[in-house]
Amino acid sequence: MNSSLHLCWARGALRPRTDVRPALDERAFRYGDGVFTTLSLSRGLLLDAALHMKRLRRSASAIGLSVPDSVDTASSLARILASMGVDGSTDGVVRIQLSAGAGGRGYGRDRSADAWELVEVHAPAGERRLTVAILAEEEAPVPALPHVKSCSSLAHVMCAMAADRRGVVEAVRTTGNCLLEAAAGNLFWLADGDLFTPSATLPIYPGVTRSVVLETARELEWTVHEGEFGAAGLTGAAGAFLVNAARGVEAIAELDGSPLDWPEKLEALREAIDEARVRGSTPVAGPSDRRPSVS
Repeated sequence: MNSSLHLCWARGALRPRTDVRPALDERAFRYGDGVFTTLSLSRGLLLDAALHMKRLRRSASAIGLSVPDSVDTASSLARILASMGVDGSTDGVVRIQLSAGAGGRGYGRDRSADAWELVEVHAPAGERRLTVAILAEEEAPVPALPHVKSCSSLAHVMCAMAADRRGVVEAVRTTGNCLLEAAAGNLFWLADGDLFTPSATLPIYPGVTRSVVLETARELEWTVHEGEFGAAGLTGAAGAFLVNAARGVEAIAELDGSPLDWPEKLEALREAIDEARVRGSTPVAGPSDRRPSVS
């Protein structure tokens, strides 16, 4: 893990992290012109890797970028991570970013410019007591392209800032009195024995791990409601959680200042989700004789 924290893969080669700097004319630096995805590494397993790579290709296509061959599939990503020193003992968070190539001043992008990739490994997310506040609509904007995980993440930054002002770890944005999502996670709650979550037709980013939650809950024959819910829908919830790739299912300990329980039913769901993510994982390949050298 030590070597993987000091190395990255950028522009088709293995490099020391300290050698990678944005150029002044990089479009991702100037305009947020790029997309990214985040995966969890658990003992050398890339959780939900195929789903994440599919989502990365979809996001890239949505803004007119192509995905470099080096990060086009879960297996190609695994080979890169092995070259960075990831092995069967590694836990961490992998971030893949695709950036539009360099360009001059102005919003127009040269159609011939190729996207370039950056792959990083970070330490795993630490445990925390998750406190959450529900925001008023004016406290945080919604993203311009909510269904695309773009590098234009100012709306998420502002949501995180609103959480800090409220003195909580995370905050859930709203629009038209409808619950949406947190800065870095999709929202679920348990009420009357059923599972509830904001609809993907709302301006949210429907994450990969969200889809695993929904599929797992339905396999367990839970009744799942996806729809437009106001904050009042959380009143009397038996428990609630946020979910993202880096942290998985994270129980909300306190909502708007009131403690929330974590019932056995939700714990059983979390365990089933963890198992499903491992089943959908891709192992990182071991070192090989064709291991790339550091540029």
